[in-house]
Amino acid sequence: MSDFASIGLITSGAFVNQELVAEFGLLPPAFLPLGVGRLYDMQIDSLQKNSTETTLLYMTVPESFDVPAYDIQRLHEKGVTLLPVPDDMQLGEAVVYAINVINAYNTGIRILHGDTVLGHIPEQFDVIAGHTEGDDYSWAVIKHCDNNIVGLETFKATSEQDTENTVACGYFSFSSGADLVRAISQVRGGFIDGINKYLQHRPMKMEEIQDWYDFGHIQTYFRSRRLVTTTRAFNSLQITRDTVRKLSADTFKMNAEAEWFEKVPPKVQPYTARLLEKGDQGKRAFYSTEYQYAPNLSELYVFSTIGRVSWKKILTSCAEFLEICARIPGDKPRDDYSRQLLGSKTVERLERFAKETGFDIEHELIYKGGQMPSLLEIGHQLENAVSFDPAASSTIMHGDFCFSNILYNSRNSRISVIDPRGYVFSEKCEIYGDFRYDIAKYSHSVDGLYDFIIAGRYDLKQDGPYSFDLNFDTSSHRQWLQAAFSEMSIAGVSVASAEIRAITTSLFISMLPLHSDRPDRQRAFIANALRLYSTFEGKI
Repeated sequence: MSDFASIGLITSGAFVNQELVAEFGLLPPAFLPLGVGRLYDMQIDSLQKNSTETTLLYMTVPESFDVPAYDIQRLHEKGVTLLPVPDDMQLGEAVVYAINVINAYNTGIRILHGDTVLGHIPEQFDVIAGHTEGDDYSWAVIKHCDNNIVGLETFKATSEQDTENTVACGYFSFSSGADLVRAISQVRGGFIDGINKYLQHRPMKMEEIQDWYDFGHIQTYFRSRRLVTTTRAFNSLQITRDTVRKLSADTFKMNAEAEWFEKVPPKVQPYTARLLEKGDQGKRAFYSTEYQYAPNLSELYVFSTIGRVSWKKILTSCAEFLEICARIPGDKPRDDYSRQLLGSKTVERLERFAKETGFDIEHELIYKGGQMPSLLEIGHQLENAVSFDPAASSTIMHGDFCFSNILYNSRNSRISVIDPRGYVFSEKCEIYGDFRYDIAKYSHSVDGLYDFIIAGRYDLKQDGPYSFDLNFDTSSHRQWLQAAFSEMSIAGVSVASAEIRAITTSLFISMLPLHSDRPDRQRAFIANALRLYSTFEGKI
């Protein structure tokens, strides 16, 4: 270990508690979803960014946890070695086990709990990070005098307790791995008792940390996720404890979204975010909705391990929302909306993509070794597969009914939608459209795996610019969900119909020029469009 100044150990060797299991499934804490990644992404970046010396990183995981292949590869790329530990090990025992396996006796050890992110990692050794905390949970309170640690003691807040304590907030550093192993072993595996034993031989300091994000409990998880989102958000999104304010110089778009929330009928409103206010802020328009302490379906689909019972409730609630929308007619024929939303948009977007990138949209393609038509030919076929029926009624349309815009509250088993489109024709705010577009957007996430591409969780191989091979991690829950979804019919429309699948596939082609800043993502979209097209070629 002489090449490394220290060892970094993320302790994620036990599964999350039951309240988080109900929300996300059986996961180690470092694998909890956080935006388009996992908690470990922030933890690793924090440890590496705040370390001035070379640190070798390890992470404990429960022995029974089947780590997805993509995560194994991602952690390897980030320089993290996984250490499976027996599921029933105490924290202290897992730390000793890890140090023994690593043979890290003669080096410094930095330990970060798997449910914790800190805005700042202390540089010195023999330091415990502290934070003034008042939540009603069991914490390790730091007893100190002028930041010199006297000891730790486990403390459980009571209803009579009204004082805040300085608690250990999940980061500990030790200058000697050997002394730490000895101390924990002498107290028979207790982590807190082991630290108190270590203190008898090596003095430790408390360093107060302001930015502590605790993801270990359901309440602190959603609070911390909100705070992390706030620090990462651009000035287009302002999040407080109670509200989300969305701002944009595109005043029409903001007004359209806000008016959608205002104008949808009462039957729809239980499935939507609650609009609080709208207005102007300088040259930008804004609207505010209530902040919801709930995950979105993108996080659940890509990163959770929730089971079939939960997904059945989600599918049911999504279908209820779409059915209600489909039963409320607009005052114009659906044909007008269909042509505006779908029409010749696919081919027009393809031509724009070709002009911007030089990609030959008339060149024949190869997918997984098989010959495929050109993108232009596929685009024409997809457009021809969509019917435009002037006799059909328009209905309420969300307009962007994809997983990232659908929140799920497991307490009432109901979805809540955010970020509606709010218009079809330019400069005309309205709540109506072609409900097939919503179903296709829904399919775009379930079958199209759009959220996996956005999260970078795919494997794309190319043999030249026009040959593609795209693969995603296999997942039993995803296969079951796609099968259950394919059997659904919403407002008399089968989600597996050739028409819906054609619209779904065209969405990936249409968005190509919208991602000009990410050529890697554009290539994945092309490959994914070929994957979807190959499953129903000849049926359109």
